[in-house]
Amino acid sequence: MDKKDASVNLFVYGTLRREERQRITPDRFDIPAFRRNAFLETGKILDDAPFLGFATTSGRLFDVGRYPGMIEGEGQVYGEVYQVEHDGLSMIDLLEGFDPENLSESHYLRQEVELMVNGNEKLNGEAYYYNLEIDHLPLIPSGDYCQYLEAQRTLENP
Repeated sequence: MDKKDASVNLFVYGTLRREERQRITPDRFDIPAFRRNAFLETGKILDDAPFLGFATTSGRLFDVGRYPGMIEGEGQVYGEVYQVEHDGLSMIDLLEGFDPENLSESHYLRQEVELMVNGNEKLNGEAYYYNLEIDHLPLIPSGDYCQYLEAQRTLENP
């Protein structure tokens, strides 16, 4: 089978998780308008994609401002896995600012990752890794963006 025809097990850990997709609107992001519009299409792609389960992978998660960024490292990042058709990835790549022809200028890089799905099943997949400087960004120690946001909301509205 041609790689372009294959589906990808896509690990999402931030604003693309189901809970966050249902909660936020694209105008929340401080990214170019064409990428904000891609958020709506990406939501439809993920809503239609088979949900394979909740998953973890190794890495570190940072608060970029209005969305998270994952980098390689010690720790665990929590998220969800969807089986996405290869042609759907181009829209998600647009949202994430990933350009396979220009990696150095990409906001995120889509890379292979090993996942632990539903606590007991190893699965290979792909995830978006943050490709910009992290020195000034706060670490999300739990590795769980939804949990982190819920704690933030509780602080804002006790």
